[in-house]
Amino acid sequence: MAPRLYSVFVIICSLAFGHCESDPGPEADPFIREEHMVSMRDGIDLYTLVFVPVHVPVEKKPAVFIRTPYGTDGLEAEGKAWISQGYNAVMQDFRGRYQSKGTFDLWLNDSTDAYDTMQWIAKQSWSDGRVFVTGASANGIAAYLEPMTLPMQLHAQLVVVASAEMHKTIYQQGAYRQGLIDGWLDAIGESWWSPIARAQEPMSEFWEPDNMAGKFGNVIFPAVHLSGWYDIFNQQQLAAFDGYQKQSLPAVRGTSFLVVVPTGHCAGGQVAWPNGLDGVAVAEALTVALFKLLADAHLDAGADAKAVAQLLSTSALADVPALQWYVMGPGLPGTQGNYWTSGNDWPAFSEQPLFLAAGGALTSTPPDADASNTSFVYDPANPVPTLGGNNLILHPCGPWDQSSLEKRTDVITFTSAPLGAVLAVTGPLTAMLWVSSNATDTDITVKVTDVFPNGTSLLVQDGIIRMRWRDGPYTPSLLEPGNVYQVNVSVWNTSYIFNTGHSVRVDISSSNYPRFTANPNNGLPLAANGTLVVAQNTILHDAAHPSALILPSVSTSDLPPTDIMKHDVVARYCALRGRGCPSAFVGQQLAAAQKSAR
Repeated sequence: MAPRLYSVFVIICSLAFGHCESDPGPEADPFIREEHMVSMRDGIDLYTLVFVPVHVPVEKKPAVFIRTPYGTDGLEAEGKAWISQGYNAVMQDFRGRYQSKGTFDLWLNDSTDAYDTMQWIAKQSWSDGRVFVTGASANGIAAYLEPMTLPMQLHAQLVVVASAEMHKTIYQQGAYRQGLIDGWLDAIGESWWSPIARAQEPMSEFWEPDNMAGKFGNVIFPAVHLSGWYDIFNQQQLAAFDGYQKQSLPAVRGTSFLVVVPTGHCAGGQVAWPNGLDGVAVAEALTVALFKLLADAHLDAGADAKAVAQLLSTSALADVPALQWYVMGPGLPGTQGNYWTSGNDWPAFSEQPLFLAAGGALTSTPPDADASNTSFVYDPANPVPTLGGNNLILHPCGPWDQSSLEKRTDVITFTSAPLGAVLAVTGPLTAMLWVSSNATDTDITVKVTDVFPNGTSLLVQDGIIRMRWRDGPYTPSLLEPGNVYQVNVSVWNTSYIFNTGHSVRVDISSSNYPRFTANPNNGLPLAANGTLVVAQNTILHDAAHPSALILPSVSTSDLPPTDIMKHDVVARYCALRGRGCPSAFVGQQLAAAQKSAR
């Protein structure tokens, strides 16, 4: 197809309203639009849309590369924004999606498809051989998998609300995330993948092409990561940032940035987050500065890794802490929380156990009873309905009052006394439980809530474990009915301040449906279904079985309020953007991710 010449305005996308409008500023450089079918190593042709700035004389420039299952039409505004920054923009449909050939493959070929396309980019007349990558949500998953094949053209990334480990994303401690996986596949017209994903229940070679764990040594460049506390990928994205920051090529360790907003894919919940979206402007400013710094330096990724690190250490980016995150709170007048803080690493925390006790108590005193437990009956035909949490398709999402569900007989609660002082937590939450069941398999769900003086029980985070996968994701191990098992349930991560007069509560049940499939309790593989079994499940909380919620306790002095908009890099960028620092591309990507959840 013949190239077409365009003249465009910089596109500004408002995250708050999820729409785009033309920037009233100066007109951007004209560009040439090219459409290509790029052949992969297996002969599959992928539709690739290219925007090339018009320069006289012709200048070779780096390319910003974005891959998507949602159609390249949805990326044109971002492509034009990158044109205005002086880059080529390359946008590509995933295989089997929109104008690309082949069959959609749930990211299984994404690392090699990206590698092959980067080789093609490097050979084009407009390319100087260097590639920067951006991606949010499904596009961001593709970005996280790209280092697996070690493409030397890749010099930096921006990854927004995404995961680098798909098996862990699909199976949360063994429990299938039905609302997310089936809901998303159905929404994009690829529901035929659902039975395949359900049949591939154990972690195996099947999932290795979608798994960066243990492979972060292939990361030879810095990146900007944007996550959200209530995002569907929060746990895996924090792990990915840790991999980039601490397991990458030694020379580039410590050169990446992480911004954690309170939301993510979920823009809802029952708490307003003042200034919660400031992190979008920060991530965008860091990305623009990082890409420009590396583009101007003409360094080679990997070979010049030490020079890259040295360059970053002497630039304005060196004054920006590696982490910017939102410290959440109840959001009521006079309470602490709901502000930004920053640091070069997470604050060191002490593990503070709150022990489950008879009568539904939650206490800092270890139990001393010889025998104490609480039981409930779980009927998979009547599961506990999902109400809030880290959801995409399901509504509502985010922090939500759980008090209506806590009235059910299959939900047991353990509540602390009202706090005499604030309790600040930042880091991973874990429920260490001793469990018994009369079934060969069951689920244990855990919710951590903030109980307000008025009785509101606001969801902070939740987790689940499918008991037959308690020993790991590779081989199931059924329960012996009546035996006692110690398990650690990950309740993901947060940064939250429980205020004076509030209480900490733990809700335990065996279902959270349809966020997760309802376990039929029969021990059969997920794809087999089978007869439903009603289970009596017991949580032990005595001296020999001290079940507890382990909180990552920090001092509020470790979480000092920070005006993250005043970092020089951010302030200079926002001065150019104008009032409110409207987003040119990060907000667009995050708004698109949130739109898919409506």
